[in-house]
Amino acid sequence: MNKMDIDDRIGMIANQLDSIADLIGFNLTISGIRKSDELDRLYFLTDYIKQLTTDLKNISDDIGKKDDAK
Repeated sequence: MNKMDIDDRIGMIANQLDSIADLIGFNLTISGIRKSDELDRLYFLTDYIKQLTTDLKNISDDIGKKDDAK
């Protein structure tokens, strides 16, 4: 597997995680769950997924930049 394959795979995973976080956030918004510790934990996990997505996208960008520089 070359760097471009890894870069593309990381980008794909990041996009999938981002979609999952968006779906969770949307469902939390329309759900009947009232303010609670459980709801706070779900929002925390959604935010954490978004942070992982950002980190993966940054890694993917770095790999792409290093590959372009060659």
